[in-house]
This record gives sequence, structure tokens and C-alpha cells, in this order.
Amino acid sequence: AYAGAGPAPDDSAFRRSARWAAGHHAARWAAPRHPETMTRRSTPIPQGLTLIELLVSITVLGILASVAMPLVQVSVTRTRELELRRSLRTVREGIDLFKAEYDKARVNARDARADFKKRLSVDRTGYPRTLDELVETKILRRFPRDPMTPEGKWITQSYSDNPDSSLSDGKDVWDIRSASKAIGLDGTRYDTW
Repeated sequence: AYAGAGPAPDDSAFRRSARWAAGHHAARWAAPRHPETMTRRSTPIPQGLTLIELLVSITVLGILASVAMPLVQVSVTRTRELELRRSLRTVREGIDLFKAEYDKARVNARDARADFKKRLSVDRTGYPRTLDELVETKILRRFPRDPMTPEGKWITQSYSDNPDSSLSDGKDVWDIRSASKAIGLDGTRYDTW
């Protein structure tokens, strides 16, 4: 009951007043929040992805993977090509060093190595007879594999061979090349490097 002076205030007008709004909001936010007094939301919180969201995500991942796979394949091929170039350079430098050491032993130089003096022969060109001879004479620590072929074998070319021929007489090792006939990223065949 209203006990004030004047006419009784309209309840709806009181609720629209600033005094009621300030008190109502202050009471609403100042009230302690306990799990027992909290009410559940009328709309549930989504717990996972919908089927459409899942399909869109899988499609986007598939597109990204299809773009990335060729880049990965090119990167792997480029790495193998670098390894091939490095191996060819190492072996060819080893063959040249073997020839220089053999020539020192042939002319009986003071700094000629003893293991090369033992290898002197009139029927030798000065190049190693086999690739293993590079390791035996400690020109190379180990012999690299051909990275372009699964078995890792090289094609050897003798000093007396025709450079354009793929056949070798096997007398010595003047040069090596890859046994792979595949085409490199630069458009040339690996066996011509």
C-alpha cells in the first residue's frame, strides 16, 4: 500500500524510472553467483562440428595437400640431384688425384706415395682399374652411391672408350656417370651429367 502524499505512483512508470533501473541492475550484478541459483540457458552450447563444417574443413585440407605434394616431390628430386652432383664431383676429383699420384710415382718423384709405386705397370694408363682402388689407396674414405638408382651402382668409362658409347672395355676408370636414364629438373638425362 502506498502511504505517500499525492496520488499513488503507477507501477509501470516506477519501473521505467532511472532509480529503479539503477537499483535493479546493481542488484542483478551484485548478487552472488552460485551454481544452485544459476539458471540454464535456453539455447544449448554447440559441442562439436556439424557435418557441413566437417566436409568444408576436409575439402580445404585436401586442396592444400594437393597443392603441397608437387612442391614436396620437386624438393625431394632437387635434393637427390644435388647429392648426385656432389657424388660425381667427389669421385671425379678422386680419379684426378689418383692419376696425379700415379704420375708422380711413374716419374719417381720424391713425394710419390709408396702404395702407388707398387701399382706401377707398363700397361696402365694411370687411372684406377676399379672404383674400389680409390678407397684402397685412401684417395676416398668411402665410395658414394648413385642416389638416382636403387642399387646405387655407377656406369664407368675407360680412358680408351669412345665418349659417345655406353659400352666400356673395363681396363680402367677414367670417368663415371649415373646409371639412371631419368630426366632431371633441368631437362637433361642423369646419365649425361
